[in-house]
Amino acid sequence: MSDTLIINDILNAAAERKATDVHLVAGNNPVIRVEGRLVTLADQAILTGDILTALAEAFLAKEEFERLSKEKEVVTIYNWADRSRYRAKVFYQKGFLAVSLRLISPFIRAPKDLGVPAAVLQLLNRDKGLIIITGPFGSGRTSTAASLVETLNQNKGIHIQTLEKPIEYLFSNNQSVIEQRSVGKDVNTFISGLKNMLDEDIDAVFVDCMHEDGMEELILELSESGKLIILIMDADSIISALERFISNIPVDKKEWGKDLLANSLLGAVAQRLLPRVGGGLTMASEVLVNIPAVRSSIRDGKLQQLNSIMQTSKHEGMISLDKALSELVRVGEISIEDARNQAVDSEGFN
Repeated sequence: MSDTLIINDILNAAAERKATDVHLVAGNNPVIRVEGRLVTLADQAILTGDILTALAEAFLAKEEFERLSKEKEVVTIYNWADRSRYRAKVFYQKGFLAVSLRLISPFIRAPKDLGVPAAVLQLLNRDKGLIIITGPFGSGRTSTAASLVETLNQNKGIHIQTLEKPIEYLFSNNQSVIEQRSVGKDVNTFISGLKNMLDEDIDAVFVDCMHEDGMEELILELSESGKLIILIMDADSIISALERFISNIPVDKKEWGKDLLANSLLGAVAQRLLPRVGGGLTMASEVLVNIPAVRSSIRDGKLQQLNSIMQTSKHEGMISLDKALSELVRVGEISIEDARNQAVDSEGFN
């Protein structure tokens, strides 16, 4: 069977089951993720190393496939038969190639439809400052960020520029002018892209990861220069995201970094996607809004205090992850077992 027929069979099966992810590993049947849970496609053939190599060549452009042998991992966009777009990660494991595909929705959903908290949406009313979106991989961070960017695009006449690797959601100018730059194609690095933004007529910035040394300082400088920044970070919680942000600032600039972060941060959201009772997925969100008590905790480096602030500042739109999970259990959206598996205090969760 040709590589085209193999991937068509797998992706047809994934589409029929409304899978969000596809995992292809040598020596195993294809595995998909449906409503947050992994499902093995036992009726599909076991994948071999040769098949994975052929599939990688089909997914990647020639220069990307050449880069794969050097960097051992490449992330790109795969357009399947004009039917779906996938974020494709091709990498090595146990000496063999493996592929992970994540479905990209053809539509940018509205914040309300995604379940983005109102307190987070209100942050878009500000003209400058930093909004952090975090959570584990597969938690819908990019969908939330795209929804916020599209909200700006539809409601404000501003200049928006993005730095993405790779570009997932595609925007079209609405009320705003929006430019999407793919790192590695349109600009060499995130660092060079951020530096270019400092002196440009840009009102809002979206950055989809923080994988290069020195990005934290430039993000703060951009915020200080009067830009609104939407930033995705890899972290399980808001506190761990802020800890990582500060820890990556050089020691001799640490106090400067904490002070500027305290002043420029507008708010943050850490999210999870969980199976909804009755089918589908629903989002649980931890929310932090920057009030004086939050600024003091960041400036003083006492980030653990943010837990109690989130728990006691409901009137400000804040909520801890465990409280958000508990509320979803209360209204029957998710099971207590799924909530407990995601809770910070799993033993004390009830």
